[in-house]
Amino acid sequence: MKNTLKKISFLLCSTLALHAGEFEYGHGTINMTGGFIGLDSTISADIATYSLVEHHKNILSSTWYYKYNLTWYDSDTMVQGQNTLNSSIATANTALATTGTSAPTIPSIDYRLQGLDVNLVLGKDIYHKNENTFFGIGLLVGVSLPWIDSSKSDSNDDDTSDDLMDAMKDSKTEMLTYKIGPSISASASLNKHFMVYASAIYAYQTGTLKNDYADSDLNVDGIFQEYDVGLKIQPFSEDYKTSLITLSPRLYGTLGYRYTEWTLDDVAIDVTGTGQTFTQTDFSSDNSVVYFGIGYDFF
Repeated sequence: MKNTLKKISFLLCSTLALHAGEFEYGHGTINMTGGFIGLDSTISADIATYSLVEHHKNILSSTWYYKYNLTWYDSDTMVQGQNTLNSSIATANTALATTGTSAPTIPSIDYRLQGLDVNLVLGKDIYHKNENTFFGIGLLVGVSLPWIDSSKSDSNDDDTSDDLMDAMKDSKTEMLTYKIGPSISASASLNKHFMVYASAIYAYQTGTLKNDYADSDLNVDGIFQEYDVGLKIQPFSEDYKTSLITLSPRLYGTLGYRYTEWTLDDVAIDVTGTGQTFTQTDFSSDNSVVYFGIGYDFF
């Protein structure tokens, strides 16, 4: 199913990109919190994004428009430090301590987040002066396919790491969510060559979450948000009329900032493989990236 969605998404965005598109590279920071045994605090790392994007494209000469964003993201390793198993078995830890037995210790765990995010918006400009000055409202439909690789870190102190918790070696948590929600897009020309733009998305998402080691398979719901602001630089713009069509090739660059937040409610992932839920929390992941892009438009 996931491979099919990837192929469909790539084919759709590639087809749209024949008319107009932009290739972006972004770099920033990702934060991840909750949903994992021992992951009570936020862990962070650098993240890189590679995107095929169209910020706003009117359909023929109408005020209807589409936009799309296909992004592959890949984080550096995030490390959750070695710690004592806590939360819902705190009482058991206390009991073990009073008997002179050490409380179970979770080894330090490395996490790496990768995945594919696909957003497609169809909307209408409620104000439209030209291709670079507009305000539009649309509907987003999309799919997210992230996964998180978890493994025992080399930084562990094996003298204090509990044998049972050492079973937490390698696992993969895969997520598949579908999303739908409103989107707004706006742009304004500063002059012939410089424009500013902004967009916002707030969508409901639902799907599944699966962990291979613990054999966890859950239905999940949550919210997807994305906010984007940037500067567009268009040094080249010409119109060529033929007997059939008018070609208006554009070559431009962008420099922008994008914030994406991805939350799921009441997620518990048993990466220990014991078949028990020690804690149940909301899972959240957000990333902030600065990106630059090179784009084109033929019509």
